[in-house]
Amino acid sequence: MLVSRTSLLPHRSLALMVMLFMLCSIPSLAQAQSMFAPVRQVNDRIITNFDVEQRMSFMTILNAGAADMRAEALVRLTQEAVQRDLARRLNLRVDRDELADGMAEFAARAELSAEEFVEALAANGVERESFEGFVEAGLLWRKVVARLFPQLISVSDADLARTRDIVAIVGRERVLLSEIFLPTDPQFAEPVAQIMDLIAAADGNVEEFSNIAREFSLAGSRDQGGRLPDWVPIENLPGQISGLLSAVSPGQIIGPIEMSPEAIAYFQLRARDSSRDIPADSVKLRYKRLSLPEAGSDATRQLVQRILTETRSCPELGTFARGLPETALVEQEGLVNEIPQIDAVELARLDLNQISAGVTEGGRQIILMLCARELEFEDAPSDGRLRDIVFDRRLNAMSEVKLQELVADADIRDF
Repeated sequence: MLVSRTSLLPHRSLALMVMLFMLCSIPSLAQAQSMFAPVRQVNDRIITNFDVEQRMSFMTILNAGAADMRAEALVRLTQEAVQRDLARRLNLRVDRDELADGMAEFAARAELSAEEFVEALAANGVERESFEGFVEAGLLWRKVVARLFPQLISVSDADLARTRDIVAIVGRERVLLSEIFLPTDPQFAEPVAQIMDLIAAADGNVEEFSNIAREFSLAGSRDQGGRLPDWVPIENLPGQISGLLSAVSPGQIIGPIEMSPEAIAYFQLRARDSSRDIPADSVKLRYKRLSLPEAGSDATRQLVQRILTETRSCPELGTFARGLPETALVEQEGLVNEIPQIDAVELARLDLNQISAGVTEGGRQIILMLCARELEFEDAPSDGRLRDIVFDRRLNAMSEVKLQELVADADIRDF
């Protein structure tokens, strides 16, 4: 059978269209392949470019900034990979109801429902599955630590009392920092080693550190001698930095700290400030006041020494009131600005169940013992909530140590 040339034209046009479509699809196909290409393998788990980009977007939404967002996202995904591995070895799972509750709890921090939060994430390019994976990893890790460290789960009434006291007196700790960033590229190894020696020699010398930063630092703060102009809340810093800063004095330097595959950093503490911005009319004290006769006498001094060494809790103070008038020992309660100022000044220096013998009054020696210090406000946390706070603090401290061990022991390979 003969086929005319004109009858072939539609078929040729169709073939040409298919070819053009395939050619136009190659860049987007390559882009998709690149997006899902592996960037790191942690044991037998793969972390892709897509995973990293999703986590970076999620961190941006949460205002969890970092000097190198990509490096920080990769660190967190690596940690979650080893957390999941250990959960699998312990045969721990998170069911759908637990996951739903975890998502709702996390979303509630932003005063949103889980679905509202998912919609907000989607509007910023973060997929639901990425959020679910983040929450699931956290829930799994909580189960892991509860399995490995069951002794930490118990929270006593004494723990609650200490927590209420801490809530009332602990303010925000802030630091002033200077920074120096240096490259990790092997071609700069020799000059960087020399600069590191200079930095080590500058420990305690703020001006010398500033001069080194101005000359060699890669950071944008180099023109200011590495000085960061604003106070930084220490809890806002990454754990590897805040932990080290907690143990140094102004002028001392910490580092080198790996900030990314391309850079290491040194930080110098310029100043530290602990502020208590809780008004006195919001802090309620409960304390005992014991009045002893003959302040300054040998007998009273000996009795005071016994009180200081033998008394561990407020009820025990009553032992030393025997034989004294009934009014010698009183328990008082009130807001800081309502109690006698002389008492308030002494009590401000005390922790829970500590004693002051620094007050005399009318020839008598006054013993003050702090029994409780709490915030007075309408929506005070319940005992159940405080138990969760104590549990989480202990959980975080122990889990951080375990997590560092897991990452150190993991088989990690970058692509």
